Amino acid sequence: MGKVSICIPTYNNLEQVKHLVCSVNEQTYQDIEIIITDDSTDSRIEEWIGKQETKEEFPCLHKCRYRHNEKPLGHIFNWNEALKLAKGDYIKIMFSDDWFTYRDSLEKLVKLLEDQPEAALAFCGSMQVSASDSYARAATEEFIEGFTKDYRHLITGDEIGAPSAVIYRACGCYFDERSTFASDVFLFMRILKKNSNFAYTTEPLISIGVHDNQYTCDFKEIDQRKLTDYEILYREYQAWENQACREFFVKQFVFPYKLGWKYAKSMRIPYAEYAKRAWEIMKWNVTKGYPHAIKKRLGRQTAPHQ
Repeated sequence: MGKVSICIPTYNNLEQVKHLVCSVNEQTYQDIEIIITDDSTDSRIEEWIGKQETKEEFPCLHKCRYRHNEKPLGHIFNWNEALKLAKGDYIKIMFSDDWFTYRDSLEKLVKLLEDQPEAALAFCGSMQVSASDSYARAATEEFIEGFTKDYRHLITGDEIGAPSAVIYRACGCYFDERSTFASDVFLFMRILKKNSNFAYTTEPLISIGVHDNQYTCDFKEIDQRKLTDYEILYREYQAWENQACREFFVKQFVFPYKLGWKYAKSMRIPYAEYAKRAWEIMKWNVTKGYPHAIKKRLGRQTAPHQ
């Protein structure tokens, strides 16, 4: 058993799995175990892993425990299968379309926890990599300031990043299987409720594969599943006690979803905060929204015929 459990849930994506395993194999830190839970509808990943058992190309796979689910479990359930099999002191989730940016990425992530023994989790910046572009992202100073004061600040916007950008101490926490859109926030909040101390670096130690098949691409801008997730989080963690969380909920859900004052009151949002947002929206409509719409409409009407 390795000190770090690298948990890799997979689904019909052999080439991405190979890329990730290659980056694991190159890591300077190798006190690891690898757990792969495969939700694939074919046997390509299973066959490839089987062939590596007698080869030396990927020594890290000699520390691998592989499970092909009898039938696909679905995203979050498969993620939890990997976590439940982990035996290491530290849990390192790696979604199979992500990878370690540098050879010492895992070493640096482990060091964050070992240098700060009071921290429950550590997270890093990331490289967002698509077929046409790549850029680095990291938590802002403003987010870190609010997050340090109250871990529930995470509800206002997940600047921790994707689960692949996180390493945490084994504590029996899994993804909440009620969740859909904000599944990563559910996991982080469960960990932080037990111990809200954290460590972080802005260095992009993890690369996140950005593509159209990502789980979150299935969600619309206004989506009931988003609202349901954040309602659960807001109530379960009594986020109404945090002003930033209340303001976020009013701005992102109460008005865009047209839920009204009665709903806002049920979420323990003070009338003054509700009214303030209503005034901001009305003011914007009067000074910018309506004039812009009128100009756009007139522009279409007076445009010369082609």
